[in-house]
Amino acid sequence: MKKITLSEILNIAEYEKIRPEFRKRIMGIKDLRRLHVGPFITYLFENYDTMYYQVEEMMRAERIVNDDDIMKEINAYNELIPGANQLSASMFIAIDDKPKRTKFLQSIINLPEHTFITVNNKNIPAQFDSRQGSPEQLSSVQYVKFNLTPEDVEEFSSASSVIKLTFTHPDYSHEYELSAEDKSTLYGDMTS
Repeated sequence: MKKITLSEILNIAEYEKIRPEFRKRIMGIKDLRRLHVGPFITYLFENYDTMYYQVEEMMRAERIVNDDDIMKEINAYNELIPGANQLSASMFIAIDDKPKRTKFLQSIINLPEHTFITVNNKNIPAQFDSRQGSPEQLSSVQYVKFNLTPEDVEEFSSASSVIKLTFTHPDYSHEYELSAEDKSTLYGDMTS
């Protein structure tokens, strides 16, 4: 999947002109890519469009106009755009009650060892960004990648394949089976 370049970025004034329609389009894209696994964890599978939107929104919110500062944003968000045979997601752990959330994040500190995408009973481990969290508790936002083989990727195009997002942690054991639409969307990410 292609990466974001500086030449593609609109200045803040130009972005404001297109923002309402662009934002509406991106929210539709995100809706197709947001998958809930159990009661507390949601994946948002990222692609070029979702990350381009994040760069433009950061420039707008932070009033970033210097090319060097814009490049810092581009470089940070380009890390989340998947490569060939790869899926990339922002993973959100949402519990409204702060003490309950803190306790949960402490109890699942080793969740990275229990996080998979399962392709026809083959568990492919998630690769978590080691810069997030602390030794005491997991961060409530995680960036994860799944590195698949070309054969695994092809399974996404098969109607008979069973693909699941899986957690096997003793304190959070849940799975979500991808629909045909989910598989098609993610297959496009890995093959574009």
